[in-house]
Amino acid sequence: MESNNKELIIVRQLPEIEEHLKGLSEEIEQKVENAKSLVCTEENVKVIKQIRADLNKEFKEVENQRKTVKEQILAPYMKFEEIYKTYIADKYKSADIDLKQKIDNTENELKKQKEQEIRDYFEEYRIANDIDFVTFEQANINVTLTASKKALKEQVKKFIDEIVDDLKLIETQECKEEILVEYKQNLNVSRAIQEVANRHKLLEEERKRQEEKLKELEEVSKLTNANIPNETPSTAQEILAKPTIKEKQEEILTLRFTVRGTRNKLKELKNFLEEGGYDYE
Repeated sequence: MESNNKELIIVRQLPEIEEHLKGLSEEIEQKVENAKSLVCTEENVKVIKQIRADLNKEFKEVENQRKTVKEQILAPYMKFEEIYKTYIADKYKSADIDLKQKIDNTENELKKQKEQEIRDYFEEYRIANDIDFVTFEQANINVTLTASKKALKEQVKKFIDEIVDDLKLIETQECKEEILVEYKQNLNVSRAIQEVANRHKLLEEERKRQEEKLKELEEVSKLTNANIPNETPSTAQEILAKPTIKEKQEEILTLRFTVRGTRNKLKELKNFLEEGGYDYE
């Protein structure tokens, strides 16, 4: 496809605008230099404020004209851009979108076919090694168009071979059934062996603790049987039960004496004895 470099838009206004701005610049420069040379004092501060306000007013007017010129210059370009988009850009973009879709569809299909071939190889090699607890996803094989089938199959083979080696190691362990259960969860043989070892260690510690506790209860039972020959506790729980303490009753004594007093005093003494629970005659 040939490319023709042709000037599409010729802006003839810019040279004329530039010449006009150069002439205006000399006039503005003279005003600005005069204003900047002024010394601001208490007597002329109002005059300088007015000069500043005038310069700002002129600049605002020039800015408004600049915006108008910009709109006038851009108007033809905006129209051109709209026409260019319709007749040129949109056509290229449409072709690009269509071709990209076709390329993506083809590459996706090729990738799908390649992945299926690698999956089939995975299943064949897995079954050949009598492994039934792993999936293709667990192998984390990244199938791309650039990766060769040979390299991908080597990744599959390495994954399965490592599992075979792990199973051989597990077979040599004392608690191989438990380790295998742990291994199937994470495919990490070292972690599986360690977790089972830790579990058995905790179980053994608990067993010893229970044995020590039972020995202590038996010792308590022997001591209790020796001190209480008439009682035959059936369980250690009965031995450790809180003993029942019978409350010792105070000895009842008799005190005889003669009381002399007024009627009221004797009456008060009688009430005191009755309220206190005394047995008197």
